[in-house]
Amino acid sequence: MNIVASVLIVAEIGKNVGWGHVARAQLLREILSPKMAVTLKVVNREPWGDPLLEDEYALRNIVDADIVFLDGLSLKKETECYVRAPKKISLSYISDVNEDVDYVVAPSLNGMTAPAHFLTDLSAVLCNIPSSKWMESASKPIKARNTRLIGVCMGGGDADGVAPSIVDALAEQGYEPLVYPPQKNKSLSLNEFLHRKLKDKESQAFSYSDLKACNAVICQGGLSAVELALMGMPTVIRRRTNFSEAYRFLYSYGCALPSTENTIPSLINAIEKIADDPQLRQRMSLAGKSLNTHVDKSFWFSLTNRLMSN
Repeated sequence: MNIVASVLIVAEIGKNVGWGHVARAQLLREILSPKMAVTLKVVNREPWGDPLLEDEYALRNIVDADIVFLDGLSLKKETECYVRAPKKISLSYISDVNEDVDYVVAPSLNGMTAPAHFLTDLSAVLCNIPSSKWMESASKPIKARNTRLIGVCMGGGDADGVAPSIVDALAEQGYEPLVYPPQKNKSLSLNEFLHRKLKDKESQAFSYSDLKACNAVICQGGLSAVELALMGMPTVIRRRTNFSEAYRFLYSYGCALPSTENTIPSLINAIEKIADDPQLRQRMSLAGKSLNTHVDKSFWFSLTNRLMSN
């Protein structure tokens, strides 16, 4: 008789935390659910706007599981109060639970020095992977391509509120900024995002199709940086000052350029370097697409099997 492992996934969300933890947790739920009993809970740092969503997903009662995956910056209090699981895994390279878990899965630190219980294998990247059909479509020549079109993708939270300043700086230099999410989605609230991800189980083969006409995209290191690289989009990564310099592997693989001084002028300088060098853009695009060969969903089954056998 096969024993089905019970898995709890806890994700944190909020203005100062970002929305990517929940997006990543939903991806992991989709991967593990066919073979395991998976429960997903959310620690929402903002008011819940939907009582039904809160009742189903808020972590406010004790949950028993064989393994818990924790994705957030500050989940120690909630873990101690509500989680009963002998095996614990953190999915965030910066978290107050990282000293207390069995493993920290942190592919963003690939190529960097990390503690022994940090797993930095790129096969563990949790992200949407563009399908071969989507990639074929994205690779087709785009009519009337504007060589000055630059994407700006600061993520759902944009806690620093820098996107408007970046857009203005690009426009001043003669570039045409294209902001993602597009205008029609700009008013998407956190609770609408939660409903789409948790209830509608929104799953797009690739969510950045609006940016495929760009020559490069300015983004923050995170899920968006990896997914943009996978689609073959050259990126310039703005490192937020309250985070360590992660996602360096995107630089070493040749997929992205850093903003050396973490200022808006340094972002524009990096964009100019890409925009003025077609060969550099081509190399960065090919390097990003090659990352697809590293991502492997079977990593998660191997990891859970390892924990269950110990």
